[in-house]
Amino acid sequence: MLGVPHVGVNHVALMHCCALKLGVEFDVYVATSLVTAYSKCEELVSATRVFEELPVKSVVSYNAFISGLLRNGVLHLVLDVFREMMREVRLECKLNSVTLVSVLSACGSLQSVRLGTQVHGLIVKHEVDDGVMVVTALVDMYSKCGFWRSAFDVFTGAEGDSRNLITWNSMIAGMMLNKESERAVDMFRRLESEKLKPDSATWNSMINGFAQQGVCGEAFKYFREMQSVGVPPCLKIVTSILSTCADSSMLRHGKEIHGFALRTDINRDDFLATALVDMYMKCGHASWAREVFNQFDAKPDDPAFWNAMIGGYGRNGDHESAFEFFDKMLEESVRPNSATFVSVLSACSHTGQVDRGLTVFRMMIREYGLQPKPEHFGCIVDLLGRFGQLGEAQGLVQELAEPPASVLASLLGACRCYLDSSLGEEMAMRLLDVEPENPTPLVILSNIYAGLGRWKEVERVRGMITDKGLNKFSGLSMTEVASK
Repeated sequence: MLGVPHVGVNHVALMHCCALKLGVEFDVYVATSLVTAYSKCEELVSATRVFEELPVKSVVSYNAFISGLLRNGVLHLVLDVFREMMREVRLECKLNSVTLVSVLSACGSLQSVRLGTQVHGLIVKHEVDDGVMVVTALVDMYSKCGFWRSAFDVFTGAEGDSRNLITWNSMIAGMMLNKESERAVDMFRRLESEKLKPDSATWNSMINGFAQQGVCGEAFKYFREMQSVGVPPCLKIVTSILSTCADSSMLRHGKEIHGFALRTDINRDDFLATALVDMYMKCGHASWAREVFNQFDAKPDDPAFWNAMIGGYGRNGDHESAFEFFDKMLEESVRPNSATFVSVLSACSHTGQVDRGLTVFRMMIREYGLQPKPEHFGCIVDLLGRFGQLGEAQGLVQELAEPPASVLASLLGACRCYLDSSLGEEMAMRLLDVEPENPTPLVILSNIYAGLGRWKEVERVRGMITDKGLNKFSGLSMTEVASK
């Protein structure tokens, strides 16, 4: 019964009780099955207890526990349990591919190339069968750790049945991950000579790779080629390209994706709709983004969907519409998240609504239990500073243990507007501690004293700039000239 898929945790606990009554709870096969079943139910506390109470552990029981930890994302524990396993001399020589693949996967996700290399050494030392699973895991691990040459060495060293399309996909994805797109393209074109046909994962690696690098044209080239050979794009590919279109403000390509979504009837997917809204907003077409939003009679309760509208309106300068959608969001009982409040506070800052901004800031803390992050403090400090409430802004800055440079710079800018030399001096010195090579804070402080006519202080600050070897760079501008 423990091997049946989708068994609930209550059923697993019932079987555990039966094992206890029968006195077989320490049987390695029973205990291993319990570890696997508890892990699949995300009940790691019980899985750990069963594993630790097992007096004699086998390679299979270690594999079950390590696989369960990996499945539940407890990656550091995967490595700890593997090290414990290695201390068992009787087990070291019995390592198998299941153990190694799980550990290599954890090493890749944690970018722990040192341990990954040691595992590679164990594979060679014990002459573990380097089949497809192990070779692919090594390629994946080295790629994720940024060592694409080592990954490629493993890949090229594998022969015959030791590599298949999954291995090729892993190598192509690794090249893209490490921005070796030309090598990825070369490998993609070599697939045919290996009598392999690209599958959805292969196309996804190519399209998503170019999309992540912001090369929208190439991403679209492979997107069209994929459709021409009859491979249907998955939702992940479509949203990935839309994200690139949004970041590059490529409206034509974005509209083409929207058309594809309408033809394939996936336009009502929440994630895709969010990506469409974001793309149209970043391309400056808020009305089209609103049409996407309005296609839903029952609005999605994912805050990201609403955030795309609120943040998009703010980005396009329509702050009243941003407030309108925030109010609608609350009316629909959609719980705002941290990103929502950054957008709303930013809109408050740009429209000078101090009272509204403070109300929203308090709402975030008191009603939704969200702890303000530096971005929130930055918005509210900027708002208070713009309208001369420097004391209140200073109080908020002091609540941050290590305020980021952007927050300090915002308050320093406000000090310049209101010629507050005392607070301006404090902010300039704190900024200098954070960015010692940046002369701008001292230049602004000098301008504050100049505005007050305090020329001795101006000379003192300029002397500090000279003594610290800081230079104010001349302004430069760049103009794009079309080539013939």
